[in-house]
Amino acid sequence: MKVIIFGAGQNTVNFLKACRFLDYMEILFIADNDDSKWGTAIAGYEVKPPEKIRSETYDKVLVMTHFDEIKEQLVSDYGISENKITQAEYFIVPELCNLGSISLKCEQNQCRDIAHLSRNEIVMDNALEEFFFFGEHRIINKWWHYFEVYHDYFQKYIGRTVRMLEIGVAKGGSLQMWKHYFGEKAVIVGIDIDGTCKQYEEDNVYVRIGSQDDPDFLKKACEEFGPFDIVLDDGSHAVKHQIDSFQILFPLLKNDGIYLCEDTHTSYWPSFGGKLHGDTFIEFAKNLVDELHYQHIERGDEKLAPQFRNQIKGIHFYDSMVVFEKRKTGLSIWSMRENHRDE
Repeated sequence: MKVIIFGAGQNTVNFLKACRFLDYMEILFIADNDDSKWGTAIAGYEVKPPEKIRSETYDKVLVMTHFDEIKEQLVSDYGISENKITQAEYFIVPELCNLGSISLKCEQNQCRDIAHLSRNEIVMDNALEEFFFFGEHRIINKWWHYFEVYHDYFQKYIGRTVRMLEIGVAKGGSLQMWKHYFGEKAVIVGIDIDGTCKQYEEDNVYVRIGSQDDPDFLKKACEEFGPFDIVLDDGSHAVKHQIDSFQILFPLLKNDGIYLCEDTHTSYWPSFGGKLHGDTFIEFAKNLVDELHYQHIERGDEKLAPQFRNQIKGIHFYDSMVVFEKRKTGLSIWSMRENHRDE
């Protein structure tokens, strides 16, 4: 892929240092509106006037800053098609990326721009993916591999009278997605600290305003709409909030329900309270794996979270997601049998 970078600032410096796909693209030059930068170079790539774009043959113009403003300039001043203008986060190489159950009809070892995908370029495996890419909805921000995990655990509720609590409403697009996916029998409840999210209510979709850091608020939501079959934590992503919310909501979850905490990569980000092997949601979830096996632990060694014993059927770890299946279990039973047919 032949690329022209627009913007000769720190974002470009960072991109050229950190991008994992540089070997899969041919960077022709860097364009910038600042004439004092013309003739200089960043990482060996010359900075030129935007006018030079007219005379080049290229696949994409990669805008590094002020995207909407620069895109408007490129379209109006230089006649560049919007489909040729993109941002760094939309560059991928399929074979190097976790796409979940999604695949692209292209060379897997070639760099491509995923900002503009048509139906004949993408293969989808479930209704969530279809809705995300081509359904009519408000803004939804999701990692692509999430849709496969959602579908694996949520598909059993399609068409049923499922009750779902989603922590974090944002722009309201995911509330639309869940209603479309589960059907008209579903009750979808979103909670958010932003009062403007109330506008996203519709039939069978409810929004309550409050913080996931408020135990009384969480309990009140469960009293009003629960017990829930599904709880999805897509809230603040602060590790303390993730842990505290789980401790309040998991015991209130319906038996055979699903608790899914996503964006758990923040367990490694200091800005969210994360640190490798620190006091994080990932470490909290790891400890619950021991609780899952409590009957096999030497007496006297139990020291973790006994309030969750006999409540967890399974714990599943994925990139940036942890899924808990709730079921009253009790002691596991083992036996040996040998049966013979009567002669």
